[in-house]
Amino acid sequence: MMNNYQRSRIKCWFITVNILLSTNVLAQRAWTLQDCIDYAVAHNLPIKQQDIKAKIKVLDQEMALRERLPSVSGYANGYTTFGSSQDVFGTIRRNDNLNSNMGINAELTLYQYNYFRNQAKKAASEVEQEHIEKEILKRNLTVQLMEAYLQTLLAQALLVSQDSAMQFSQQLLDKAQKSTAVGATAVSVVAEAKANLAREKQQYQQYHKDRRQSLLKLAQLMNYSDYSNLELAVPVAESDLLREHTFSDISNLREEAYLHNPVFAKLRSQAVGLEVESKLVKAALFPTVKGSAGLGSTYFNAFKADNTRSFFVQSKDNFAQQLAVTVSVPIFNKGKTKRQLKQIDLNQQNIQLAIDNEKFAQQQILDKLLLELDENRKQYGIAVEASTATAQSLDYTLRSFEAGKASIYDVNTSKSNLIKAESETIRSKYTVVFNQLMLRYQIYGSIN
Repeated sequence: MMNNYQRSRIKCWFITVNILLSTNVLAQRAWTLQDCIDYAVAHNLPIKQQDIKAKIKVLDQEMALRERLPSVSGYANGYTTFGSSQDVFGTIRRNDNLNSNMGINAELTLYQYNYFRNQAKKAASEVEQEHIEKEILKRNLTVQLMEAYLQTLLAQALLVSQDSAMQFSQQLLDKAQKSTAVGATAVSVVAEAKANLAREKQQYQQYHKDRRQSLLKLAQLMNYSDYSNLELAVPVAESDLLREHTFSDISNLREEAYLHNPVFAKLRSQAVGLEVESKLVKAALFPTVKGSAGLGSTYFNAFKADNTRSFFVQSKDNFAQQLAVTVSVPIFNKGKTKRQLKQIDLNQQNIQLAIDNEKFAQQQILDKLLLELDENRKQYGIAVEASTATAQSLDYTLRSFEAGKASIYDVNTSKSNLIKAESETIRSKYTVVFNQLMLRYQIYGSIN
């Protein structure tokens, strides 16, 4: 006969998962979802590559800022000529000589329609876009980690639940073997109990495989090498599902989501970059004024001439300074500037359409998550009720079995129904948690 302790165990079987998970003592560090996200972001290779790209753009910005400074260069050259040449009077004579010059030259752009200032702004915009690209990578990685983390917790919960089912089947087999040994039950009862235990072990192995696969996927997303030692914390409790506030004002939620979605920041930054690009292109329509200053000296030596002064004397006597202003006025560039401005205008229209499309997609995501959260909460409540009722049904079936009014097949059927109900409850719970996390992250850009 089934004692009171065993019946009490069956009645409480539907909450065994939460009890076992909450009392599990971790021998190693228990990773929360935030821990996994922080580790993944710190060790993600594409994100590290994005950091390098941002540093490269910062150097581009520094170079653009320095373009407004004058460029200074030194020069020195020398050449010699050998042979005969004819002068303007038709006289042919030898013209062997040595020429050289050296000096320093500086050039500064005085006016070019704020070209260098706009170039620096464009470089700053590109730096900002690289940082935003990093935020987009982090956002996509976080979403994947949330899904993988909760999938692992779900597989772990199902595994613990199936372990409890195996323990129940083992107890039922032990009881059947004892009853058969004293001749109280038929041998077929033992055979059915053994077969049911084997089926439970088979299902347990499947859940064990699912848990290892989900844990491996999570570790790969984190770039964590030893996935077998990755132990997760279990933050999910029934109270977490009940106290979550209702997301009601959808219009405010949408505006909040727009603020925390880096894709919108990227598009806005691209729009600003196009405005600066337009000014850079327009600079081709305005005159360019450049100033230059130079100082240097020359040396000339006709090899057969008498009284040729030495190099140092000539360099001192021929020393000169020069100041110059150059004005370049554009007249005709084959309509290139006009078409470039038209391209920029079309790109601006394209970005605005991309913003509108992203808003539409964001609205669809929020609407879908709100709908799923509402329906899945209801589904979870129904699943809890079904699980409780199925547990009571199993208890009545066990009593009938002990009284000889029900067969072991009835017990196994009732227990299978309870396992299905419990599995559905666990899946519903983690589906609600995932909906809540995703909705919170889509709106506020954070899981906290």
